[in-house]
Amino acid sequence: MKLARTIARLLGAARRARGTAPCVRLGLLALFFCVVGLQSARAQLTVAPVTWNVIGLDSNKYAQGVGPDTFQVGARACNTGGTAIANVTGTFFWDSANPYINLAATTANPITYSSLPVGTCTDYYFPVTVSRVPQVFTTNPSRRYHITVSGNGVPTVSTPTPRELYVEQLLSQSRNKVISITGPATVYVGQTYTYRLIADTSTNGYDQLESFINLSNVVFQVMSINTTYTAPPPGVTNDKFYADACGWDNVPGSPTYLSCANNNKVGGTITTDYTVKILSVGGTITLSGLILDHSGGSFHYNGDFGGNGMPITTLPPPLTLAKTASPSPVLTSGTVTYTLRLTNSGPAAYTLADFVDTPPTSPGSPAYVAGSSTFNGAAISNPTIAGGKLTWTGTFLIPAGTSRDLVYRMAMPNTHGTYTNSAIAHFDSYQVDTTQDTTDNMPATASVQVNTPPNIALDKQCTAPANCASQGQAPGTELTYTLTFTNNGDTTASSFIIYDMIPANTTFKVGSVTYNAGTSGIGAPTVDYSQQARSNATPPVPPAPWVAYAPPGAAGTFDATVTWIRWSFNANTIPSGKSASITFTVRIN
Repeated sequence: MKLARTIARLLGAARRARGTAPCVRLGLLALFFCVVGLQSARAQLTVAPVTWNVIGLDSNKYAQGVGPDTFQVGARACNTGGTAIANVTGTFFWDSANPYINLAATTANPITYSSLPVGTCTDYYFPVTVSRVPQVFTTNPSRRYHITVSGNGVPTVSTPTPRELYVEQLLSQSRNKVISITGPATVYVGQTYTYRLIADTSTNGYDQLESFINLSNVVFQVMSINTTYTAPPPGVTNDKFYADACGWDNVPGSPTYLSCANNNKVGGTITTDYTVKILSVGGTITLSGLILDHSGGSFHYNGDFGGNGMPITTLPPPLTLAKTASPSPVLTSGTVTYTLRLTNSGPAAYTLADFVDTPPTSPGSPAYVAGSSTFNGAAISNPTIAGGKLTWTGTFLIPAGTSRDLVYRMAMPNTHGTYTNSAIAHFDSYQVDTTQDTTDNMPATASVQVNTPPNIALDKQCTAPANCASQGQAPGTELTYTLTFTNNGDTTASSFIIYDMIPANTTFKVGSVTYNAGTSGIGAPTVDYSQQARSNATPPVPPAPWVAYAPPGAAGTFDATVTWIRWSFNANTIPSGKSASITFTVRIN
């Protein structure tokens, strides 16, 4: 009967409170300390407080910096609906003024998590700092607040109001002490770790108890908490660091405000496992344990506060992205292979959600080659193409200490110039680029030079005597022809051959062939001749196969059997934009 009355009294207090925290079961006592939330169980999003409303300062030495001044104030949001909720945001609001009770200087507010899956919960913690001034005791010991949670497509929900944080005078308690804080000493942004806090309290415990690590919500996201107590025996568990054993009344204005509904206790040796995700780089941080309790009508904190810390170093994600392109240069309308290389130099694997490439639009627009994408050598789906970007989405695992390549091809346009692509990748809400810093924007880039092929232009003129082409010339007149060739393409020419047919009714002058490289640096060609038949086509078609002929006469003599001249630049290249010229002389018959 006594147990039944206790349960009835607790449930009555819960109804009066209209909700402050989820149910807590204390082992074999089968006591459930429940708070009915403001939201219906059918609502898709619910929220309820998960921390004690009592904060404080050392009763005697607060001004000397002794004792705690920062406390975790939090709420738990749960998705009870049938679909995941995106962009779940927790926001802390003050409902009254008090210059001495404020969010800690480095507190993030609001806090947004990308998704809350069906049937899961997430906690939002906001560190609150009390100013070390006497007014918090004598003038204004409380400040009202509430926490809201919102998400895409669901109504915003709120913790109960009115609620407040109440500043009490705390006494240092030597029997409350931190035994150890253990966990990794070096952590990386984006990874999840577990830290264990072991603490000792009174053997029989207390009616109100918090044992926690003060964590910055800028650096840490608390994924879950698992707490065990040895009292009452044989031990109990909790999914928070706050244990409300006595049915604490936290409703301002209630006749029993700041008091217990029963005499139940919890405590002994406390083991709390924090599973946390690293959100940002915080340098070297000291994790310290704080124990708060209520017993005998007074409030206490652990006597070893400030001397039980564990230093950890927070580092950026050890991920970098590089980009290469091959070949470069490439001819117009050619195909280029791009490689996005993601390197993980850290001790743990990362899983990326996407790669995003931004192709250029000037001087032209390359086109993605469908079916060309691979990741780590295996074929993957084509990217989505929208907003001028190529986006590959999926699950891209980058094991510790390795690199993984995403490879794809693009067809270049028929316009010469330099084409620069930029690329990034993402995991969670973090951008991965050429640096490990998640706050900069340094995409990986690769430039490809697209060139036109060799384009040799020929210009032939009769240069001597002057204007010989436009004047009638008498038989026996010697005509000198000059052929100028220029590479108007972007690419060096090679294996270049010039053929010229000796005009009909003229005779070739032996030894008249000359070469003028000018400043082009183009080496002299090999020159040979042929007696094969002239071509009637326009332009003339050289004989094939070529049958070489060596004029037997001495220089200055004339050989009527020479019909073709060939200049072969097989051993020489003709760079882009370079020109040279050749000449020869004939006599009119």
